[in-house]
Amino acid sequence: MTTMGVLKRTPLLYISHGGPNLLEDTGAPSLFYDRLGQYIKNKVKPTAIVIFSAHCKRVQIQYTVVDASPKPKLIYDFYGFPNRYYEQRWDHQGSPQLASRIVQLLKNANIPAQTTKRGIDHGTWVPLKRAMESTGGLPVVQVSLYQDENVDKYIAVGRALRSLRDENVLLIGSGAAIHNLRDMFSTMGNPVPPSYVTSFDEDLLKSLTKTPKSSVLDELRKLPQHPAFRRCHPTAEHFLPIYIVAGAAHLDMADQSDEIERIMSGTMGTVGWASFRFGGPTF
Repeated sequence: MTTMGVLKRTPLLYISHGGPNLLEDTGAPSLFYDRLGQYIKNKVKPTAIVIFSAHCKRVQIQYTVVDASPKPKLIYDFYGFPNRYYEQRWDHQGSPQLASRIVQLLKNANIPAQTTKRGIDHGTWVPLKRAMESTGGLPVVQVSLYQDENVDKYIAVGRALRSLRDENVLLIGSGAAIHNLRDMFSTMGNPVPPSYVTSFDEDLLKSLTKTPKSSVLDELRKLPQHPAFRRCHPTAEHFLPIYIVAGAAHLDMADQSDEIERIMSGTMGTVGWASFRFGGPTF
């Protein structure tokens, strides 16, 4: 691929998404999503967004599910929030045609897949609504995770869909770099995060940005064995989308490999906001 081809390749994003209160937040995460919306609309200018949400998992682990709704319904899959969050609306649309293409690409890679009309959960619509009040006709297609934590299955999904980047489609993994809600309320007001949070946050950054790009996947594969991993992720679904993103990245092409940049950092108790860009224009 030529240098010009590398420049035209869409980026890959792994974002930490937060709950529905993100829609009214005025702190650092909210400011990040303001920038993200401008980045997508003014720098990336994709023709569609394909997003892998931590909240869309399949009990039937034999296949991947792709939402093919022309206008996916919003799923309010959060609990204990004020009523106004369950009344949120968002100007958006899906793409049955793109959903079918995703299914075909997955099947071409021997990954069983099928379409559905499930709707989009808050791991998709909350961060994207915060970034873009309206998608302006830009289709958004949500793809499921598996129920299990076999990271190589997620890497394979990313590789199968890598070619979409050359078609101006933006791929996003939506989760959280650190996601321990069990400990969150007891640590939220503490200005110093628990040591296990700091340890994992630093080693995640090191795995992605301080090692040769050809070693990034191997370093990511090691993270579930990190001493702090289960404290940071009692269940792994918020971390797993990063493997899809990394699988879709070009990390072994010498000077044409995707640059990796941390585009958001910070923690709130035992929730981590680290977000990353793989390739594409600088944030």
